[in-house]
Amino acid sequence: MAEGIAEKCPKASREAALAFNAQAEDFYDASQSSKLPYAKPLLLYYSFMNLVKALILMAGKATASYRPHHGMSENANLRQVEGARVVVYPSSKKSRQIFGDFYSLLTGSELTKKKSLRLGYLLPQILFGHRLWCTAAKQSERFVTIQKFEFMNDPDAQTVWLRFFLKREELARVDVSQHEMLTMAGLSGNWHLVHLDDCEDLCIEQMNPNHYTHRPSDDLLDVTNKLRQKLWSSVLLHPPYRKYYLYLAPLGQKGAVLPQLLSMFVVIFFLGSITRYRPHHFERLLDSHYGAHLLGALNEVPAQFIYLLASEMLKREVTKASIAS
Repeated sequence: MAEGIAEKCPKASREAALAFNAQAEDFYDASQSSKLPYAKPLLLYYSFMNLVKALILMAGKATASYRPHHGMSENANLRQVEGARVVVYPSSKKSRQIFGDFYSLLTGSELTKKKSLRLGYLLPQILFGHRLWCTAAKQSERFVTIQKFEFMNDPDAQTVWLRFFLKREELARVDVSQHEMLTMAGLSGNWHLVHLDDCEDLCIEQMNPNHYTHRPSDDLLDVTNKLRQKLWSSVLLHPPYRKYYLYLAPLGQKGAVLPQLLSMFVVIFFLGSITRYRPHHFERLLDSHYGAHLLGALNEVPAQFIYLLASEMLKREVTKASIAS
């Protein structure tokens, strides 16, 4: 990430971005050496926050004088973990908010007004330890695994588009129909199911292909961007180095669905805020039905967040080094 910043960050912001990146590493290292969980969430949040600042500077969305507010607040009553809320705020020229800036960078659209996000709607979006959440909430699983992707090209029409495949058993496992899958994954209107004679899997295809002028590869980034924020992924140590999923949100919770990086960012902020201002409440969180899921998230989310953010920053997949045999 430091090399990417040194190479691609605007010169005027480069020194500040490198300092944010270095400080993020210090916070991360401190969090990993913490023997007790009470300080870990706060250290992780400050690590994530500094990485996001570096990303925003590298993208040219702010200058070296960037001094944003957190853009998030919580004042949770933890009697019911599911009902705790995080309020997120839009960014403006007069009052930059790191959440709003991060949201805009990832989605390509502006957060126009503040939103209240219920923790019970955010926790199931954390891929790592999801089955622990299912057990605690007594809910069915919400992630289905994508088997593979294919880029399609029509040279005559000079169009390129994307399709991906799911095992039929995946939908049967979560008891969701094909139509419900498209709606719950936020794909309705832009993606549809197509029948392929030689394929037993479900094929979901982009409805409106991209037109290109010279080479189809010129438009591949734009094609993938149309699906990217609808995907969740885990970084693996072995081929294929990424595993991709769709998150199937109940209809009443669709407005609370965030891109994967943002949902992790908000949950770690929430836990960091609790440990900073009310550490005795953090004990109550760990003693709740969701304690195992939260501890699992604290152990698994950090490294995944860093690799996924590095991929976002460098515009290519970054993964852990595998051991050569």
